[in-house]
Amino acid sequence: MKDINRYNSGRQNELDIAKGLAVLFMVLVHFLLQFSSYATQEESVYGQIVQFLGGIPAAPVFMFMLGVGIIYSRRNTPSILIKRGATLIILGYLLNILRSVIPESINLLNGYSNYISLYEVFYDHFFYVDILQFAGLALILFSFVLAKDFSNKSLTAIGLFFMLSNYVLLPYSRYFVTPTSAPIVNLFVGGSGASYFPFLTWIIYPILGYLFGSYLIQTNNKVHFYKKILIYSTGLLVIYILGIFYLNFPTGYESDAIYYHHTFPITLFYSLFVLWWVSVLFFVSTKFTVLSYQHLINASKYTTEIYFTHFVLMGILSIFLHSKLGTYATILASLLLYIMSYYLSMYYKNFQGKQKLEGVKE
Repeated sequence: MKDINRYNSGRQNELDIAKGLAVLFMVLVHFLLQFSSYATQEESVYGQIVQFLGGIPAAPVFMFMLGVGIIYSRRNTPSILIKRGATLIILGYLLNILRSVIPESINLLNGYSNYISLYEVFYDHFFYVDILQFAGLALILFSFVLAKDFSNKSLTAIGLFFMLSNYVLLPYSRYFVTPTSAPIVNLFVGGSGASYFPFLTWIIYPILGYLFGSYLIQTNNKVHFYKKILIYSTGLLVIYILGIFYLNFPTGYESDAIYYHHTFPITLFYSLFVLWWVSVLFFVSTKFTVLSYQHLINASKYTTEIYFTHFVLMGILSIFLHSKLGTYATILASLLLYIMSYYLSMYYKNFQGKQKLEGVKE
């Protein structure tokens, strides 16, 4: 990837829009699943829409953009990626403490928990494998990819190998899991419910994003580029959707376990959707001014901060809120959570920028 023509460098609005929307969908679905009643989640129109939007257009899009970002970033040396990866893994476990271990421990002491000991709380909540741990592992993988300067063909082969490994190992993963091995096994294979984003299941999306980005950055005709992707992805998606209705093709929405620990052909379905979604957003974005979707561009820049902040706020809320919310209360509280997370993240980024600027002046 060192000798490529970067005709199309710089920020790509359609990618920022997709990522910004994914941030919004993420906050809405996380609040819905933790604080809303069953009726709100499963029987309301709002709940059904949010659960869909918080699925394919959210996590797979984040991971796809992680891969694209490596292509477009000016700070993508192997050493930098390793440091960023290690930092994200550490942040992931720190977040587990702030959003889960501490709030659930307080609830236990106050009589609002099903746990019987603080040790159980710590073990079950500290070792969650969520998207920060996954992203950290993915960046470490890409540091190796860049160091060895793998070709797209080689990276495609690596991605297919991981897909095959996931397909073979996942049905047997529960046999690998013991109280001692679970924290490690769950990082790589979906061995239990504490593993939300195991490496082998989800790594295909950053790899796809990296491959996509390597072609996008070289194109000098984005309309032609996206038109081809839109045509092919639409055709293949239609075939898969027909298979869902007539041949019982899986969607990943059958259960949380199937979504988080999916294999082929769901991987194909999600990959096609992400390519289709980004293509659609490109053509839609050309009909509006940048100012009309500037908020989404900003949200895409604050992704990690909003992710961290909204979970910490939800952890605090869980200490005080012990009853499930109806639809209207859920909508209001979810939007309030998003707004608070967005502005707290914006203030943090601005403060961080000022600190760096003052450091340069000194």
